[in-house]
Amino acid sequence: MKKLERGIMNVTGCFLAALMFLMMVDIFAAVLVRYVFHTALNFSEELGRYVFVWIVFIGMARCIAADKHVALDLLPGFLKGKSGRNLYAVIYIFSALFFSAVTYAGIKLCEVGEKQKSATMRIPMNYIYLCIPICGIISLFFILLKLYRLFRKGDQNA
Repeated sequence: MKKLERGIMNVTGCFLAALMFLMMVDIFAAVLVRYVFHTALNFSEELGRYVFVWIVFIGMARCIAADKHVALDLLPGFLKGKSGRNLYAVIYIFSALFFSAVTYAGIKLCEVGEKQKSATMRIPMNYIYLCIPICGIISLFFILLKLYRLFRKGDQNA
Protein backbone atom coordinates (compact mmCIF):
# COMPACT_ATOMS: atom_id res chain seq x y z
CA MET A 1 0.00 0.00 0.00
CA LYS A 2 2.90 2.33 0.76
CA LYS A 3 4.21 1.77 -2.75
CA LEU A 4 0.86 2.78 -4.24
CA GLU A 5 0.76 5.88 -2.01
CA ARG A 6 4.25 6.92 -3.05
CA GLY A 7 3.39 6.24 -6.68
CA ILE A 8 0.30 8.45 -6.55
CA MET A 9 2.23 11.20 -4.77
CA ASN A 10 5.06 11.02 -7.33
CA VAL A 11 2.71 11.05 -10.31
CA THR A 12 0.66 13.95 -8.96
CA GLY A 13 3.82 15.85 -8.02
CA CYS A 14 5.33 15.46 -11.50
CA PHE A 15 2.00 16.32 -13.10
CA LEU A 16 1.69 19.47 -10.99
CA ALA A 17 5.25 20.48 -11.83
CA ALA A 18 4.51 20.03 -15.54
CA LEU A 19 1.30 22.07 -15.25
CA MET A 20 3.12 24.88 -13.44
CA PHE A 21 5.82 24.87 -16.10
CA LEU A 22 3.14 25.00 -18.81
CA MET A 23 1.47 27.94 -17.07
CA MET A 24 4.80 29.75 -16.77
CA VAL A 25 5.57 29.24 -20.47
CA ASP A 26 2.05 30.31 -21.43
CA ILE A 27 2.19 33.53 -19.42
CA PHE A 28 5.74 34.31 -20.56
CA ALA A 29 4.75 33.80 -24.20
CA ALA A 30 1.69 36.00 -23.78
CA VAL A 31 3.73 38.82 -22.28
CA LEU A 32 6.47 38.45 -24.89
CA VAL A 33 4.04 38.48 -27.79
CA ARG A 34 2.12 41.41 -26.32
CA TYR A 35 5.11 43.69 -25.74
CA VAL A 36 7.50 42.61 -28.49
CA PHE A 37 5.14 41.87 -31.37
CA HIS A 38 2.28 44.16 -30.23
CA THR A 39 -0.37 41.51 -30.70
CA ALA A 40 -2.08 38.98 -28.48
CA LEU A 41 -2.20 35.22 -28.21
CA ASN A 42 -5.90 34.43 -28.37
CA PHE A 43 -5.72 31.18 -26.46
CA SER A 44 -3.31 32.24 -23.72
CA GLU A 45 -5.82 33.48 -21.15
CA GLU A 46 -8.06 30.46 -21.60
CA LEU A 47 -5.17 28.02 -21.40
CA GLY A 48 -3.87 29.71 -18.24
CA ARG A 49 -7.32 29.56 -16.63
CA TYR A 50 -7.79 25.85 -17.37
CA VAL A 51 -4.28 24.92 -16.29
CA PHE A 52 -4.85 26.84 -13.06
CA VAL A 53 -8.07 24.90 -12.42
CA TRP A 54 -6.20 21.62 -12.86
CA ILE A 55 -3.43 22.82 -10.54
CA VAL A 56 -5.95 23.75 -7.85
CA PHE A 57 -7.87 20.47 -7.94
CA ILE A 58 -4.91 18.09 -8.24
CA GLY A 59 -3.02 20.18 -5.66
CA MET A 60 -5.98 19.88 -3.29
CA ALA A 61 -5.94 16.09 -3.57
CA ARG A 62 -2.19 16.04 -2.99
CA CYS A 63 -2.53 18.28 0.07
CA ILE A 64 -5.16 15.98 1.53
CA ALA A 65 -2.85 13.02 0.98
CA ALA A 66 0.06 14.81 2.68
CA ASP A 67 -2.03 16.38 5.49
CA LYS A 68 -0.98 19.85 4.34
CA HIS A 69 -4.46 21.30 3.90
CA VAL A 70 -5.87 23.93 6.19
CA ALA A 71 -7.78 22.13 8.92
CA LEU A 72 -9.56 22.95 12.10
CA ASP A 73 -7.81 20.44 14.30
CA LEU A 74 -7.80 22.30 17.59
CA LEU A 75 -10.36 20.04 19.27
CA PRO A 76 -9.04 16.73 17.92
CA GLY A 77 -5.56 17.82 19.02
CA PHE A 78 -6.74 18.19 22.62
CA LEU A 79 -8.54 14.88 22.74
CA LYS A 80 -6.37 11.87 23.39
CA GLY A 81 -6.91 8.16 23.02
CA LYS A 82 -10.20 6.71 21.90
CA SER A 83 -12.14 9.98 21.93
CA GLY A 84 -9.57 11.65 19.67
CA ARG A 85 -9.62 8.69 17.29
CA ASN A 86 -13.42 8.73 17.22
CA LEU A 87 -13.50 12.43 16.41
CA TYR A 88 -10.97 11.93 13.62
CA ALA A 89 -13.10 9.02 12.38
CA VAL A 90 -16.16 11.28 12.21
CA ILE A 91 -14.13 13.93 10.36
CA TYR A 92 -12.82 11.33 7.88
CA ILE A 93 -16.29 9.86 7.34
CA PHE A 94 -17.77 13.28 6.55
CA SER A 95 -14.80 14.02 4.29
CA ALA A 96 -15.32 10.70 2.50
CA LEU A 97 -19.01 11.50 1.99
CA PHE A 98 -18.11 14.95 0.68
CA PHE A 99 -15.53 13.64 -1.79
CA SER A 100 -17.91 10.88 -2.89
CA ALA A 101 -20.39 13.61 -3.79
CA VAL A 102 -17.63 15.63 -5.50
CA THR A 103 -16.63 12.60 -7.56
CA TYR A 104 -20.22 11.87 -8.58
CA ALA A 105 -20.90 15.51 -9.48
CA GLY A 106 -17.62 15.69 -11.41
CA ILE A 107 -18.54 12.62 -13.46
CA LYS A 108 -21.94 14.14 -14.26
CA LEU A 109 -20.26 17.42 -15.19
CA CYS A 110 -17.91 15.55 -17.53
CA GLU A 111 -20.93 14.01 -19.25
CA VAL A 112 -22.37 17.48 -19.82
CA GLY A 113 -18.96 18.77 -20.91
CA GLU A 114 -18.85 16.33 -23.81
CA LYS A 115 -21.35 18.54 -25.61
CA GLN A 116 -19.53 21.82 -24.89
CA LYS A 117 -16.38 23.27 -26.42
CA SER A 118 -14.16 25.96 -24.92
CA ALA A 119 -14.57 29.42 -26.39
CA THR A 120 -11.14 30.00 -27.91
CA MET A 121 -9.28 26.70 -28.07
CA ARG A 122 -12.39 24.69 -29.05
CA ILE A 123 -11.46 21.69 -26.92
CA PRO A 124 -14.20 19.61 -25.28
CA MET A 125 -14.94 20.92 -21.80
CA ASN A 126 -15.02 17.42 -20.32
CA TYR A 127 -11.21 17.49 -20.52
CA ILE A 128 -11.27 20.52 -18.25
CA TYR A 129 -13.93 19.09 -15.93
CA LEU A 130 -12.06 15.78 -15.63
CA CYS A 131 -9.89 17.24 -12.87
CA ILE A 132 -12.91 17.21 -10.51
CA PRO A 133 -13.55 13.44 -10.41
CA ILE A 134 -9.80 12.75 -10.47
CA CYS A 135 -9.40 14.99 -7.41
CA GLY A 136 -12.35 13.28 -5.74
CA ILE A 137 -11.03 9.77 -6.36
CA ILE A 138 -7.51 10.56 -5.15
CA SER A 139 -8.84 12.38 -2.07
CA LEU A 140 -11.29 9.58 -1.33
CA PHE A 141 -8.53 7.00 -1.59
CA PHE A 142 -6.32 8.81 0.91
CA ILE A 143 -9.18 9.62 3.31
CA LEU A 144 -10.30 5.99 3.39
CA LEU A 145 -6.69 4.96 3.90
CA LYS A 146 -6.40 7.35 6.85
CA LEU A 147 -9.64 5.97 8.28
CA TYR A 148 -8.35 2.42 7.93
CA ARG A 149 -5.05 3.30 9.61
CA LEU A 150 -6.87 5.11 12.38
CA PHE A 151 -8.43 1.90 13.64
CA ARG A 152 -5.78 -0.59 12.58
CA LYS A 153 -4.39 -2.47 15.55
CA GLY A 154 -1.25 -0.98 17.02
CA ASP A 155 -1.40 2.21 14.98
CA GLN A 156 -2.70 5.26 16.81
CA ASN A 157 -1.87 7.80 14.09
CA ALA A 158 -3.74 8.45 10.85
